[in-house]
Amino acid sequence: MLHLAQVFHHQQLSASDQFETLLLVANTVLALSFCLLLATILVCYPLAALFSFELQLASHVTLIFSATLLKIAYICRCIAQYELHQEVR
Repeated sequence: MLHLAQVFHHQQLSASDQFETLLLVANTVLALSFCLLLATILVCYPLAALFSFELQLASHVTLIFSATLLKIAYICRCIAQYELHQEVR
């Protein structure tokens, strides 16, 4: 089991603990990037008339960034699940 004190005190973690940490971080980033992706899609397309050109431009750039981050987080999640002998979904 992962101990937060070990993470913050830079103690040596076992491989299992490292992959549990990776899974936790990947799941968190996956959720946050998904929310960011949905928000940018709303600003870029259905609600575009409500926002300035500059904000729409920033949202289009953020859309690319959040989609990329989503994919990277998913790959990290799959790696962590595989190494923890969990079902990879």
